[in-house]
Amino acid sequence: MDLTGMSDLLRPSIVRWSTNEVPMSQRFDYFADALSSAVVPMCVDGQPDGQSDSLFRAEMTMAEAGPATIIRQTGSAHRSYRRASEIARSDEHAFHLVINLMSSWRITHPDHVHLNAGDAVLIDSTRGHDLRIESDYDVVHLKLSDEWVRRWIPSPATVVGRRLPSDSPWARPLISFACQLSPQFVVDSPLPVRVVTDQVGALLALVANEVTCNSRRPAPSDFDCRVRIQDCIVQRCAEPALTATEVASSLGMSVWALHRSLGRFGETFGSSLMKVRTDVALRMLESAIFRQLSIAEIGRRAGFADRAQFARVLRARSGRTPSQIRLDNAIPLVD
Repeated sequence: MDLTGMSDLLRPSIVRWSTNEVPMSQRFDYFADALSSAVVPMCVDGQPDGQSDSLFRAEMTMAEAGPATIIRQTGSAHRSYRRASEIARSDEHAFHLVINLMSSWRITHPDHVHLNAGDAVLIDSTRGHDLRIESDYDVVHLKLSDEWVRRWIPSPATVVGRRLPSDSPWARPLISFACQLSPQFVVDSPLPVRVVTDQVGALLALVANEVTCNSRRPAPSDFDCRVRIQDCIVQRCAEPALTATEVASSLGMSVWALHRSLGRFGETFGSSLMKVRTDVALRMLESAIFRQLSIAEIGRRAGFADRAQFARVLRARSGRTPSQIRLDNAIPLVD
């Protein structure tokens, strides 16, 4: 009998863990003890100033999926980190694909990376990290075995610790697919587990290739091409439905060439467009010349689809809402 597919025949079970299992005053300590004794041990620092331990919460559900463990985690702000002492106590070598679904947070692994909602990062359990989550979080977490990852990515170090933005050509489908995975999906999946994990592996390999290509040193022609692309985006950013295809067509280049040129500088079309729109909106909000325009009109002139998107993007990129930006730049009255 062929035993290679036996793991697919065994129905996985869901494991649940929550700080709700202990009194409110003990929840943060319970969380810290759980992380310190985990398979991948971590230390936890105290919560942000003003946040009571009694309000702290952390919940996790997980299910085994062959070489991967699918984990869904939610909880409160905290800081966790791994140093040499925690690494020495680790029982295994694994990689962790973590997708941020909610508020932005920061990680050092080994470089400083800021992750917005929708972004992902690949973490290597043999290397230290410092993770700072400053508000409530919601993440999809795929724990992947070292052997399995290296079948898809011979040199995982090319991807480890890099921000995988939600709008990059190959990170986007990887993140979208991984976000559909949950412990309950693993239990109810109509497909063999191997088919699901192979899809993750294939997308991860494409992301690694994308990162490698983008990290190559730009040629002089790439600088010229980037300038042309950025100039076109600046001129047309007010068009709400502007696409990379339209910009490439107007510049007489292929969409692939456009993405490649921006990728040489670690940029994407979507992030470049949003940066330009944000800069345009900020200039208008901070200028007395546009004081008579409503916030909605400023958002429209900058190219945002609606006021909700306008407010969401500005808050994510500047930490303030359009109203707060305008108020901060209001001209004081003279006595």
